[in-house]
Amino acid sequence: MGSVGGICFHSTVTDLTKTTKTLFLTFTYRIKTNEFGYTKELTDNSHQKLHDIIFKLKHSGLGYRRISKRLNDMGIKSVTGKTFYPSLVSNMWRTIKRREEKLNREIISEYTDFDIVLVERG
Repeated sequence: MGSVGGICFHSTVTDLTKTTKTLFLTFTYRIKTNEFGYTKELTDNSHQKLHDIIFKLKHSGLGYRRISKRLNDMGIKSVTGKTFYPSLVSNMWRTIKRREEKLNREIISEYTDFDIVLVERG
């Protein structure tokens, strides 16, 4: 029994000539996916409907000013109950695009750094 740095250790190996050598394959596995990341869920169905309307209007070729005017003409209010303005629609569009990119990110899985290690065991 001995001590190194305040840690006590005990060896059960009494005959060092009876050690065996074993080969081990080591590698690194890396996965990149959106499944483990934080994604904010939309709190209710009205948020999803609003995002869908903005998405459709933006893809139909409208700019932020026209989208905000169209939403206000439809009587739709923002999450805080206010009328829409172009910079609010722009911020919402960026949020929609970021969320879409995160959810549609490709899953990457790879094995790297293969090595064979010889380990002695007693």
